Amino acid sequence: MDNEFVKEIIELINTKTKEEIYKQVLEYHPYEVSEALLEMTVEERIKFYRVFKGNDISEIISYLEIDDALRLFEEMKPRYIVNIIQDLDTDDAVDVMLAFKEEDRAGYLKMMDEEHRENISSLFQHKEDTAGSIMTTEYIEISIKDSVESGMKKLLKQAVDAETINTIYVTDTKNTLVGTLSLREMILARKGQFIKDIMNTRIISVPTSLDQEDVAVIFKDYDFTSLPVVDNLNRMIGIITIDDIIDVIEDEANEDYSRLAAISDVEIDTDNETIWMSVKKRLPWLLVLMILSFFTSTIIAQFESTLAIVPTIALFMPMILGMAGNTGTQSLAVTVRGLNSDEFEDRADIRKHLIREVGTGLLNGLIIGAILFFVTYGFLLLNGSSEAFKITQVVSLSIIVSLTVSTLSGALIPIIINSLKIDPAVASGPFVTMIVDILALSVYFSLATILIINTL
Repeated sequence: MDNEFVKEIIELINTKTKEEIYKQVLEYHPYEVSEALLEMTVEERIKFYRVFKGNDISEIISYLEIDDALRLFEEMKPRYIVNIIQDLDTDDAVDVMLAFKEEDRAGYLKMMDEEHRENISSLFQHKEDTAGSIMTTEYIEISIKDSVESGMKKLLKQAVDAETINTIYVTDTKNTLVGTLSLREMILARKGQFIKDIMNTRIISVPTSLDQEDVAVIFKDYDFTSLPVVDNLNRMIGIITIDDIIDVIEDEANEDYSRLAAISDVEIDTDNETIWMSVKKRLPWLLVLMILSFFTSTIIAQFESTLAIVPTIALFMPMILGMAGNTGTQSLAVTVRGLNSDEFEDRADIRKHLIREVGTGLLNGLIIGAILFFVTYGFLLLNGSSEAFKITQVVSLSIIVSLTVSTLSGALIPIIINSLKIDPAVASGPFVTMIVDILALSVYFSLATILIINTL
């Protein structure tokens, strides 16, 4: 990405008057200014803070990662920070507040005006990673009793603070969500009509307790840009917007990737995390894998006599294990993605997926096995092996069987784990690779024993 705008903004800070800085910097997109802030020196940022008030830069701060925002807050006065937080969308403000130490959070809450303090505090009660924790309370709400004219007046009054005005939510006297309207429908409504006559009564909403991953699925299925959040009495309490869902999708993807890599925590604090903290995240998985690896050693020990008679077969072990492991991991990744996307709605879908994966593994095995037959045979002949043809047969057949079985394992393991109501990403790549190693070695040595040892 071209970051020429960063240099331009920093140059403005260093060469222009306060009035010129204020006018010209605001011509840039808030994201661009946020990137420039991170590249400025402390002195340049202090000059920036003197030009802009806290509520002037709240939108700029919202484009920063939480850790970066906290780092900048260390350079600001408490009142300045409070002004920024109060001007953020409520859901963003909650994220920032939760990142503070508890004693700092209490101090900032005391400095806020009553309305902001109550709005932010009310969202603290919702469990992390649920709809309630990512919603905002800033939305357009009108009454079912309103006429189009009175509804439009309410819309204009609330639009200043609302996170989005594209969807208008209609409630009754008990604050129960009874309908929705698009801004377009509101504008095109005829004078004298009532909201109850033009609103949409088919409503899709989510409870505060719904997991954010499930919320993301609803957004994807319906192509929503916002979604109402209600309590157990169907009372309107907030909305979730598409920008928050994009963050959720990214977070969940990172989490799944971390689990696939057998790392217990995807979050890495590069500034504060010590080597020991990193070790504690990864060591438990490695210890489990170490125990599983003994099965591999046991298999090799059982076929020690085969290796002693035909030591040449040891040359091809790394290749067979590597290809089988990669094939299993590929199948695992495809299957986990399908499970997370709800592609397998019934047993027929699962059966179709498993058949497709087995077919893919078999065809890959046949193609690679055929290529390896000629390559391995030529290699062994050049090296004067007396059992060149038999070893070539073992290698080629092992690749065919191993790739087929590995692909099936990579697809089947996460499906089984998912049926046990466990996150399928827990079926991590290293675990699948270890299981595949055991199967591949068993196939390889068994074929070597049958085709070579038993014919001597």
